[in-house]
Order: sequence, then C-alpha cells, then structure tokens
Amino acid sequence: MPESTQDRLLDQLLEYGEEPQGDEFVLDVMHRVRREQGRRKVILFVFGLIGALFGLTGAVLLSEPIARALANLPAMGTTQVALFVVAAVATYAWFMNEDIDLTV
Repeated sequence: MPESTQDRLLDQLLEYGEEPQGDEFVLDVMHRVRREQGRRKVILFVFGLIGALFGLTGAVLLSEPIARALANLPAMGTTQVALFVVAAVATYAWFMNEDIDLTV
C-alpha cells in the first residue's frame, strides 16, 4: 500500500534537516554557563560584603547606647533573661521540628 501524500508531507515536516552540531556547541554552552555562575558568585560576594559592612556599621553605632542601657541592669537579671530567651528559642525549634544544620 503506497504512502499517502499526508504521510510524506508529515515526514518532511518532522525531518531533521540540519546536521547535529558537534561537541563544540556543547562545550561553548557549558563555558558560558560556568562564566555566568562565576559572575553570579562574584555578585553575591560583593553584595554580601556590602551587607556585612552595613551590619558592622550598625553594630558599632548601636554598641554604646546598648552598653549604657545594659550597664544599669543587675547582672543576675540579665543572665536570667538571656537564658529564658535561649530556652524559648530551643523550645520553639523543638516543637516546630526545626533542624539546625551547622555543616558548611
């Protein structure tokens, strides 16, 4: 039974006309991906460094007012408050089943 015209037309449309490109194309794409990943790492590092500098500046600016505020508090009360806060965070983490990953 001869092939119909529609089958031949469909075969022509689905036919891959160009030769597949060699490894050079794949290597070029991978090189571009690596370059963009490197650019992304640099951008993240720069903006992370800028954020760290802003955080450090804020900590330095607030250190004296915080020291003055804590100087008038009793040592035992301050310790108890700190322990209560740590216990509250630990209890929250335990109830919410949060895992703290300390690996880098």
